[in-house]
Amino acid sequence: MPDSVAYGYYGAADDAGDEAAPENVAPDSPPDALAPTLPVEAGTHQDARAPVDGGFPMSTVGCDLSGRWLVVVHEVTTGLGAEEADHEWLYFEMSQTGSALTVTKGLSCGQNVVGISAVSANVDDPKVWPAMLEYDVETGRAGTSMTTGSGCAVSFDKFYEIVGATLAYYQNPSTTMPTSSQEATSSSPGWEDWDNDGKPGFTVNVTGLATGQIYLSSRRWNEWSGTVPTGSNTFTLPDNWDIESDLLGYNGSSLLTETAAATKDNDDSLHFVTFARLTPSQAMGDDADTCAAVRSLAPTLAPQASN
Repeated sequence: MPDSVAYGYYGAADDAGDEAAPENVAPDSPPDALAPTLPVEAGTHQDARAPVDGGFPMSTVGCDLSGRWLVVVHEVTTGLGAEEADHEWLYFEMSQTGSALTVTKGLSCGQNVVGISAVSANVDDPKVWPAMLEYDVETGRAGTSMTTGSGCAVSFDKFYEIVGATLAYYQNPSTTMPTSSQEATSSSPGWEDWDNDGKPGFTVNVTGLATGQIYLSSRRWNEWSGTVPTGSNTFTLPDNWDIESDLLGYNGSSLLTETAAATKDNDDSLHFVTFARLTPSQAMGDDADTCAAVRSLAPTLAPQASN
């Protein structure tokens, strides 16, 4: 079962506010007077100007995705005939040169699991969020965004995310995830107590089909690619992904072991990632504050992915 975080727990909402026009721009100045120029990829015929605030574009020009983005990953798993929606919240700052796209700052802001069938489970583990924020950093993730006949072809390279185990060692997909007897030491990799509760890996609280706690470590990968409309400030890409979750122990009904064994649903249309461009007043502050705002804004800015 995918690693997950508390259903229904969000940070405080951001305050929204309109920006005042610069004092040195005359009231009758054309809109272009407020729009610093941005580089244009050769042959794209893009309008090379877009509003900029604090160094970040406030709108998408052509296929240039430079800027600040809220990202919500939506994946569905199946176990014991029950379907569950897994969400992960991310914050990306991106830069682009030509068609080459780079995540210059990528934060994991947590996850949750919500039952979407009549008999299913909800999963809760907010205590592991700080460790995910610290360790599951997507800074440096590469991608491309280029003009095509039907819009922008956008793709992001495969990324491996580890929770509850020695990060550098288990990001290598050829390594086997640790068993309950393989606790990490100063000299050997293994599971690690990421939420500092004295249990192996990280603890998730399960309610619904079965009730109790399970202790997990996990390795998930994803890669995203698709075509989106030119100039999009909100867009969705198909999500190709998979996960290995090791059950390190449990407390409660033996049905919890089946919850931990849930697998990727075969319907590819259920797996996608939504990007929503952030305004200058949204998701500001230190990393923890930024992530709290991302979780709060996700149901409004990316409603389909958040369900």
